[in-house]
Amino acid sequence: MAVPDIGGTWSSRSGANVAGMYTANGVRHQIALPEVRLEGHDAIAGAAQGLIDVVPDEVVEIRKVSEGSNGTVTVEWVFKGTHTGDAPGWPAKNEAVNLVGVSVCDMEGNLIKEERVYWDTATLLAGAGLLG
Repeated sequence: MAVPDIGGTWSSRSGANVAGMYTANGVRHQIALPEVRLEGHDAIAGAAQGLIDVVPDEVVEIRKVSEGSNGTVTVEWVFKGTHTGDAPGWPAKNEAVNLVGVSVCDMEGNLIKEERVYWDTATLLAGAGLLG
């Protein structure tokens, strides 16, 4: 099992490249508000590109990767950039984004079969000036 280059792939700013880290019927489950389940390359690519488009200078820095003996990989990451495009419920204010999160990935060979993504939505909204 090889761990995909999650940081480099997201930093390529291509939703299609992001989707290429997953099996054909791979699932990306965002455990945040709103909770989202994406299945298949098209759904994953579209959602990733939507995020990339509203934070066009985004980069993903990897803090730590842990491989389990059961085919599970855990990745601690930081999503950084400048929010310049509007998204539903997240109007652009040119603010800096610094979102820390964790992905738990069930692997199938060198591809992600299922990813469960965790981050604190309140941190994201506070940084956007929408909370406290």
